Amino acid sequence: MAELQLRRGIKFAAGVFLISAGMQAMAHYQFYVADTFMDERRRAVIEAMRSYVLVPRFGTSLWTLHCMFSASFAVLLILAGTAYWWMAKDMPAPKLRPLATASAWLCFAATLLIALAYPVLHTVIILLLAALGFSYASWGGRGMARGTR
Repeated sequence: MAELQLRRGIKFAAGVFLISAGMQAMAHYQFYVADTFMDERRRAVIEAMRSYVLVPRFGTSLWTLHCMFSASFAVLLILAGTAYWWMAKDMPAPKLRPLATASAWLCFAATLLIALAYPVLHTVIILLLAALGFSYASWGGRGMARGTR
């Protein structure tokens, strides 16, 4: 039972990452690619960001940097979700539990950091839900394992 809980918790966290990746990709398209919903104020902000060139040699502006971070966030969520899903499926439980524990601590710390320094709600929720999944996998499974011995 403890191993099943361990794998379910990590798959939950992986699912959070994968679902969030899809949502981020759709939001990226809506806000950075499609110009259907653009009003004049938004166009003015985009033009101002495009005019602030960071690396002239490559034409990198503040706008391209902002768009890159949005797309990269979606890609990294896909990579993390896929990797954790495969690990939860195939990795032996004794190696999976330390991974879940470390991931839980990392996600909790990142949740706190992002919430305090850069409070973007969807990022805080993604990290918190993943942390809860990893916690369930790591510490909940240990309690179950102790109770069955």
